Amino acid sequence: MKKFTLLLGALSFALMGFSQNLSQTQDAPVKQDIIDFSKTPEKTKAGGDIIWQTSFDWEDPSTELGWSLPEGWEIIDNTDFGIPWIWRKDSTSGYFTSAFIPGGFDTPEDGFLCMPIDEYNYRDVDRTFNESDSYITTPPIDCSNAPSVVVKFNQIWRYCCSGYNLEMLVTNDGGVHWASYDAKFGVSGNTVTPVRYRSPEINISDVAAGMGAVQIRFHIHGPRLYYWMIDDLKLAEAYENDLILEDTWANFNGGFDEHIGHINYWPKSQFGSASEVAGTVGEYSFVGALMNQGMSDQENAHVQVDVLKNGVEVYSDVSDPVDIWTLDRDTLTVNSTFLADDFGDYQFNYTAVSDNAEEIPENNVYSKRFTINDSLFHRPDFSAESTASTSGWVGGNNAGDMVGVGYDLYETVEIKSITAYLSTWYEDANAQFQYVLVKYLPEEDTYVEWLTSEIRDMEEDMARTWLTLELDKDGESEFLEPGLYVACVKMWGEEEGDDDGICGMRIGWDKDDKGNNGYTYMYQAVDDDWAGTGKMNMIGMVIDNHEGPSDAPGTFNVDMNAHIQNGEFYPNSHFVDIAGSFNDWTGSAPMTDPDADGIYSITIENLPVGEKVEYKYRINGNWDTSEFPLGGPNRSYTIRYWNDVDDVYNGGTTTGVEDLRDEEIFDVYPNPTQGQFTVNIVNARFSDLQIKLINLQGQLVYSKTLKAANSHHETINQDLPKGIYFLTLESATEVKTRKIIVR
Repeated sequence: MKKFTLLLGALSFALMGFSQNLSQTQDAPVKQDIIDFSKTPEKTKAGGDIIWQTSFDWEDPSTELGWSLPEGWEIIDNTDFGIPWIWRKDSTSGYFTSAFIPGGFDTPEDGFLCMPIDEYNYRDVDRTFNESDSYITTPPIDCSNAPSVVVKFNQIWRYCCSGYNLEMLVTNDGGVHWASYDAKFGVSGNTVTPVRYRSPEINISDVAAGMGAVQIRFHIHGPRLYYWMIDDLKLAEAYENDLILEDTWANFNGGFDEHIGHINYWPKSQFGSASEVAGTVGEYSFVGALMNQGMSDQENAHVQVDVLKNGVEVYSDVSDPVDIWTLDRDTLTVNSTFLADDFGDYQFNYTAVSDNAEEIPENNVYSKRFTINDSLFHRPDFSAESTASTSGWVGGNNAGDMVGVGYDLYETVEIKSITAYLSTWYEDANAQFQYVLVKYLPEEDTYVEWLTSEIRDMEEDMARTWLTLELDKDGESEFLEPGLYVACVKMWGEEEGDDDGICGMRIGWDKDDKGNNGYTYMYQAVDDDWAGTGKMNMIGMVIDNHEGPSDAPGTFNVDMNAHIQNGEFYPNSHFVDIAGSFNDWTGSAPMTDPDADGIYSITIENLPVGEKVEYKYRINGNWDTSEFPLGGPNRSYTIRYWNDVDDVYNGGTTTGVEDLRDEEIFDVYPNPTQGQFTVNIVNARFSDLQIKLINLQGQLVYSKTLKAANSHHETINQDLPKGIYFLTLESATEVKTRKIIVR
């Protein structure tokens, strides 16, 4: 096969000539999608004792700016354009940035630090591309009594377009010397902060422990666009034992290259041939990077990898052990390789292990999934972190340009279609597209269009969706012999005054991809030239094969805790089920919660593999109590061989309990309480009433029956343990609940 190195490109506003030397490009800026940062996973547990902290609660209404810089802090802007760090408690925006408040922060409501570069370069609707160069420095912090120091903070960044410098610096001598730490962790431009780097913990003990005047500086210099936001800065003592799994690699043996990175979907028919390099096509080797952030040396540290097939372990091995000194790193390779031999969903579980008693196990593990199927080649995953086209490349952004992903075939197959994630498009450009299968001819060192789909107009409902198109067949060409093929999207668009037209649209880009860059392609129509891009576009090819299982079980788990606590779901008397469109399947049996943790589960058999199902959760089998009220969208899920689906009812948002009560007054006070509280009931009519007090485990703590009552006043004192309880008032027609907090 033939693989490319990366094309030397340029932004549209840069002056750079075309070069035949192939190297990495500069990313072009693209509009940011709106992102819900509130779904950031919970942070790891707190470290040792807090030495110093700030939540940046700097609001000061008496000042013109609405905030004031506390004494001892310093902000320096090294530019002539006015691009300093500022304090914010509202959203940030700009030409390429959608406005948002960083909901994933611990305390965004009282303010945070912000470098809104995109706003600075879009003042008065005037776009500029001035480089940022500004830092903010803390006052001296006394760490003289701390035997170790870890810096913790929340951050969200995205940056563009040159330099890419986001640094945290530390000094202990008033700024004479600075230790520098990369706050972007090597992530490339045009990327929103990966989740694992949004709450970093950096051990600075070697420069801060025992020092009486430590200062932290955040310095951004180079980026011209987007933002960097920081909140909840803490200095804490380090853990004694904190081994971190910093990074992982799963290297697929692609036949022509032994280490081509991770593959997400691959047909079983392409496994097992002898590799042109070494070993067997489809073998995985595993590598993990370890860092000792604790204060004790980690003895016999190693990487362990366990592989699950459809939830059952089928492989386990480790790397050779090493000792890692505090603040040192090492990269370790697992001793053996793994070759999957059957259809299924596989999960690679990495764990960093040592002889020491680990204090933060959350940062010792990582998982990655991989599927052997019968028909789909798909290197990337199915989530687009960004978008890509030929725009932003020297010689690119012309009608007829293509982007593609390469696939090696070792066995003859019949191709059926190409699938791609169509991201965004330029509505005024009358954009069109076509799927093209390109074949590489090694004897001629050239690429030829082999099969094509119909040409389609880009339409609004196609944006941010997957679209699969059949390829035109002639009875011969669709039977692909072994070799290299490139699945491409060809794009056309119009722009007034441009004789060559434009590409007019963008394809999804999987930025999580590792090691597949030699299989990313671009065709530039004006130059009739192929090049490598390094951007893993979300394009796959589908072969006509149906040997794999056609159905599989699916386990659905839904978290009902928010609705239990709000009195909308009663574990003792209510049930939750699923309703949807599982191919004429209309509803499940009640889901169960045997361990009483508020998460209800059910396993449904014979779900159609490869098909998307739509569903909603319901309370008591009633569509009127289904989640997403007022006709909200269904959930959707594509069935795999192994399905373990975790959901939260209504996304954890409670709606309140519908008020259809007989009683006019149902008061409980005080609430919260120390354990004793008073109930006051006034009914509109006489009726039998039942009062029940239930704990979170569904156990009945107190009960009383009232006959033909229209009012009741009672003080309840049950010496209750601390926790959350539910006081229910039942009549013949309804149940009303009050949540009670005992402190």
